Amino acid sequence: MKTSFLPLLAVLLTVSAGAQRAVAQTDVTNEDVPTGAGAEADAPPGGPRGGEASVTVTMDPTNEPVQIGRPFHVEIRFGYPVGTRIYFPDAPDTKPLTLVSVKSEDRTVLGTSTSESHKLILLAIKTGEVILKPFEVPVVLPDGHAASVMTPELRINVSGSLGNEEAPELAPPGETRPVIVRNDLLIWILVALAAAAVASLTAIMVYRRWRAWADAHRPPPPPVPPHERARARLAEIEAMGLVEQRDFKTLALLVSEVIREFLGAVLRFPGTDSTTWETLESVRRASGGNAVGKMSLMELEDFLALCDLIKFAKFEPSVGDAQALIRRSHELVDMVMCGPTDQAGRDGDGGAS
Repeated sequence: MKTSFLPLLAVLLTVSAGAQRAVAQTDVTNEDVPTGAGAEADAPPGGPRGGEASVTVTMDPTNEPVQIGRPFHVEIRFGYPVGTRIYFPDAPDTKPLTLVSVKSEDRTVLGTSTSESHKLILLAIKTGEVILKPFEVPVVLPDGHAASVMTPELRINVSGSLGNEEAPELAPPGETRPVIVRNDLLIWILVALAAAAVASLTAIMVYRRWRAWADAHRPPPPPVPPHERARARLAEIEAMGLVEQRDFKTLALLVSEVIREFLGAVLRFPGTDSTTWETLESVRRASGGNAVGKMSLMELEDFLALCDLIKFAKFEPSVGDAQALIRRSHELVDMVMCGPTDQAGRDGDGGAS
């Protein structure tokens, strides 16, 4: 024979508006309650055994009626054995009443009290009888099993704010007043101002369209030569203070990227996306194995190899070597632009950019 234990949970519901006193009986259901001899052993002396525990809901009426558009509160009180936990919903379904807020009393230690209260601040938006439908409240019983209780249905009579709702009387007529004469001058002034505003908006829109067309058909500025971009970028890197911060890895990464991008723009190959070996091969093919300007391939290989050593081999140079790395970058740019490649690079600036 299956047995189960669910403690008795008392819920006290108090409404601060017109409602009739009612006592509702609600069942606490739990499909996961253990069955068998173990459940009977866990039940306290005198507690109910088998079946489902019940919840008693009491509503205390007040003499003041609920008026439309004025907030009122419904207080829900729970009484339960020590160890029971109530999980009151943050936003219960109170339609057709509008939920303004939920105020719950604070409990110092969870699971040690035997009662708690929650206050619903509601607002009625129509007159007549309004029904607050039951909603489910999850609970955890002292033995650790989950259950739920349902609040009872609450009927509330909502009245209007007029003194006599059934037969409202019109106010007596006041004194007669003369008919207001139309001011034609003011009307013409307003029409003129409206026309001026429309004309101004039209002129502004036409000017913006013309400005956008002119900007779209404006010729682009001349491209910046590769050596000027490289020198400007090296100056920015030097101003970052990476040597003083001893961030040599970032320094080596940036200066090698500037040199590869510069050589790619001058010799027309994708220098930014090339590795050190690909850069050397591209420079060797473009120069026919000879020097590029006054820069020899040996100098370029030594520079890129030192940068790779710092970037990937965790080699930490001295401060003097790091400063020399920036100086050598400037020298490589100057050596490339001082030789015969200078004229070829200048002729290819437009296509490379």
